[in-house]
Amino acid sequence: MSSIDIYPGYSFQVKHKNRTVNKKILLFVFLFIFGLASMEALFMLLISPNLKIDKVQVYAPASVALSSSEILQLAGITGGESYFAIDAVEVEQRLLENNLIQAAKVEKSFPSAIKIVVEGREPFAIAFMEVEGNTVPVTLDREGVIFEMGEGVTDFELPVISGLTFQNLKLGTQLPSMFIPYLSRLSAVKESSGTLFEQISEIKFVEKSEGAFDVVIYPANSSIRIRTSSDINDMMLQQMFTVLDVMEENGIDKQTDELDFRGGKIVYKVKEG
Repeated sequence: MSSIDIYPGYSFQVKHKNRTVNKKILLFVFLFIFGLASMEALFMLLISPNLKIDKVQVYAPASVALSSSEILQLAGITGGESYFAIDAVEVEQRLLENNLIQAAKVEKSFPSAIKIVVEGREPFAIAFMEVEGNTVPVTLDREGVIFEMGEGVTDFELPVISGLTFQNLKLGTQLPSMFIPYLSRLSAVKESSGTLFEQISEIKFVEKSEGAFDVVIYPANSSIRIRTSSDINDMMLQQMFTVLDVMEENGIDKQTDELDFRGGKIVYKVKEG
């Protein structure tokens, strides 16, 4: 005969024990979170305000015509700000608002240091502009921004861009917006075929009407100028220089003053006299 053992209240005791354990866990979690929140509050109220920027490093190449103090002024940093009050992304955006700066990187190092690295613009072409009654050279990048002027010009072996006029010319001035797409296409030519780009001595912008212009290209190895529309690519340049080579081989370059590539046919302009 089998027997059955019954333990009254057993299930109740187990459940009661589980509830006690759960309460202890919840209490521990609550106290842990409360402790973290308290520590964070104390840190933000008592410690954080006292973490001041006391070490600022500025790295800028000589091509950036700005002193370290000017860069810090652009960044809005004096050296006494709270470490946590500085937003690195916002500082970078403020720096990039200056046309003389091509790129900027700001890094914070806990608890009190910040590093600013800026990059200058790369020379793409030069121009000769009138400033206060004097003709001075200026350097432009591929975005048409003037970032070197006068004695600061470092490379005179670049193509010359002419036909430009400015009022109140200064460092950071950018070419009128209608010329920027042309410079972008010319930059693409330089990237894809540097040899073709190096055969250009001068590019002259000739305004026809508001927002429209022609371009006169002066080759480095020919006295014949080439008149084109406001478009440019490596295939067009290759065709232009090939025609010049053929003319020179056949001895007809001496009588030609200009080639007009604006239409479907090449038009030759003979020298006067």
